[in-house]
Amino acid sequence: MRQQASQLLSRNESQALKALCIIVVIMHNYLHLRGYAAENEFQFHADRAWHMWQLVLHPTLSLPLHIISFIVSYSLVGFLFVSGYGLVKKYEHPAQPFVRRQFLASHYAKLFKLAVVFILMAFVVFRGLRGRWPLGVKDSLLELLLLGNLQWEVSIYPFIYWYLGMTLQLYALYAMVLHRQHGHYGRWHQALLPLLVTGCCVWQMCCAPTGQWIYYLRINLVGYVGPFVLGIVAARHADHIVLTRRQWGAVAMASGVLMAASLGNFYTWIWGWLPATVFAVSAVKCLPWLSCRALVWLGGVSSLVYVIHPIVREVSVHYLHPNHDIADLLAYMAASILLAGGYAWLRRQVSSARKH
Repeated sequence: MRQQASQLLSRNESQALKALCIIVVIMHNYLHLRGYAAENEFQFHADRAWHMWQLVLHPTLSLPLHIISFIVSYSLVGFLFVSGYGLVKKYEHPAQPFVRRQFLASHYAKLFKLAVVFILMAFVVFRGLRGRWPLGVKDSLLELLLLGNLQWEVSIYPFIYWYLGMTLQLYALYAMVLHRQHGHYGRWHQALLPLLVTGCCVWQMCCAPTGQWIYYLRINLVGYVGPFVLGIVAARHADHIVLTRRQWGAVAMASGVLMAASLGNFYTWIWGWLPATVFAVSAVKCLPWLSCRALVWLGGVSSLVYVIHPIVREVSVHYLHPNHDIADLLAYMAASILLAGGYAWLRRQVSSARKH
């Protein structure tokens, strides 16, 4: 029986996809500090890929945790695909006027509020646990303003807030270049999207695998424009795709194989976001139980989980026992999710009180 759907991803499926991605992200950001497989996220280290394949060929009970620790860069593609997909659905409706300045101001304000609240919280935690703050004044200000990514020599540890700055860059790219007013665009716009993605990938392929240039590009929009643009294309042209769950399962299996195969080579690694994105979307489509209420709720607070979990991780690494990996991991994940849910509830209460 075919699924009757008016769009490729429903709201619940989009939220479930974000939930699955945030689970992988927060697990990775804890596991790699506990000695599990090191990832190739911003640079490509052939020895890390080789080590991962050896772990697969000689599996132990901890193999799933090694895999999650290794594939974190592919988990981010789900967020970016949903972001591009959602922007088209929200801002390219004929009855929806689009004002670039208003769009950029509102999205900057949303990201800035996330950054300022949780970077200040992180400052308190780091001062309390370590007695010092790892960033200088200039770096701290740039981080707060979502401009830290633009520095040539920038360290993302111990934070993952670089993603907020990169997201802002993608929003600006959409507003200034990619937005299609009232569904109209010329041939140049049709050619722009594939040329943009191909150009960004080729630029990365011209870099040294472990050099500073590839690192710099991959903490900025050049490294993640692919899944974002794919979400835009899907929202405009893929809503007519209707497959059975079995067919979606076949797509998931095929794209999963291609994703795994892309991990071992620098040039295929650059393009690995493509099968990873297809795998993420098709997995949600073929497994409807993933769109359960709990995951839909988690997807709704995923941005808060993202900015809270580095703070919880710092406390966890400081206090929890280093040999109790599974128990500590579950406690850290539960604390991150509960704190995010509590903050979301508190924010709603404050907003409601202001209206009255």
